Amino acid sequence: MNRLSRYLLGELLVPLGVWVAFMFLLLFVMQFLRGTDVLLGSSVTLVDMARLLAYLAPHFLMMALPIAFLLAILLGLGRLGEDRELVALQALGIGPVRLLAAPMGIAVALSVLMLVITSTAQPWGLTGLKVLVSEVIRKNAVGDVKSGVFYEDLSNLTLYAEQVSADGKWTNVLLHDDREANSPLLVLAQRGQVGTSTSGEVLRFALEAGEVHRSAGRETEEYSIIRFDQAEISVGVGASMGKRSRFSYSREELTPGELMEAAREAEAQGEDARMYRMALHSRLGNALAPIAFALLGTPLAMGRRQSGRAWGYLLTLGGYVLYYLLSRVFEQMGQKGQLPAGLAGQMANLVFVAVGLVALYRVSRSGTVK
Repeated sequence: MNRLSRYLLGELLVPLGVWVAFMFLLLFVMQFLRGTDVLLGSSVTLVDMARLLAYLAPHFLMMALPIAFLLAILLGLGRLGEDRELVALQALGIGPVRLLAAPMGIAVALSVLMLVITSTAQPWGLTGLKVLVSEVIRKNAVGDVKSGVFYEDLSNLTLYAEQVSADGKWTNVLLHDDREANSPLLVLAQRGQVGTSTSGEVLRFALEAGEVHRSAGRETEEYSIIRFDQAEISVGVGASMGKRSRFSYSREELTPGELMEAAREAEAQGEDARMYRMALHSRLGNALAPIAFALLGTPLAMGRRQSGRAWGYLLTLGGYVLYYLLSRVFEQMGQKGQLPAGLAGQMANLVFVAVGLVALYRVSRSGTVK
C-alpha cells in the first residue's frame, strides 16, 4: 500500500467510524423511544438493556454502514477538494480513477462484512430480540400487577387481584377474558400467580380454588359455571401484546438458507414464493450498496470543490432517500412478478453504478460532474 492510499484511507476511515457510531446511537435512541412502553417497565434490568443492545447491534449496523460510508466519502474527499489537494494530485498525474481505489477497497470490505452480518448475526439478533421482548413483557406483567388495581395491558384481558404479596402471589383474583367476543369468560379464584412453566411467548396464569363463568352469547340465555381446584390459563404474549411491542421484523429474522427453504415450501404448497425470494435478494442488494455508493460518491465529491460540508450532508441525505425509494419501488415490482427477484434486488445499485460511472467519466474529462 503506497503513501497516497494510506492517506486516503485515513481521510475516509476516521469519519466513517465517527458517523457509524453516531448513526448507531441515533437508531438505538429512536428504537428505544418507540418501545418505551415495554422497556420502561418496572421489571426491566440493566442486563435486559445490555441484551437488547447486543441483539439490535447487527440490525443497526446494516442500516448505519451504507449511509455513514456515503457521508464519509462526500465529506472526506470533499475536504480534499476544498483544500485544493485534489488539484495538486491531478497536477501530479493522479486521476479520479486512481483516487477511486481507496473508497472502493473500503466498499468491498464493508460489503463482505454486511454479507456476513445479514447471513448470520442479524437473524440471530432479531430472533433473540423477539424472545427477549417476550420475556420483558412477561416480567412486566408480573411486576405491574398491583393490589386493588385493574391490570389491562394484556389485549382483551383484564386482571384484578385484591392482594398481591411480595413474592408475586395473588389473593381473590378476577380475570375477564374477552378474546372470544361472542363467548367471554369470567374467572374468579381465591389464589393465583404467574405459572412457573411460563416460557417462550406464552404467559400462563396458575389459579386455585375458583370458578369459570361463561356465556354462550348474547343471542341466548345459556350460561355455564365450572368450578375448579386448580386451573391454568395460557396467553400468547406475541399475539395478545403485539400492539405494545415495537420490535417486530418478520422475514428479517430468517437466514438466507431459511428464506430459500421457505420459498421452496411455499412453491410445494402452491403458494406465492416471490416474497421470500425478494426478501433474500433485497438483503443481498443492501449488502452491496457500499460499492454503488463508492462509485457514485467519489466523483461527486471530487467534482464539487467549493460547496462546503452543508452540501455533503444534503447530498448524503438526498442520495440515501433516493436509494431507499428506488429499492422499495423495485422490491414491489419484484414481489408482483414484474421483474425477476434477483434483478429487482440489485436495480437500485445498478442505477447508482450507472450514474456513478457517467459522473466519473465527466470528472476525468473536465474535472466536474456538470
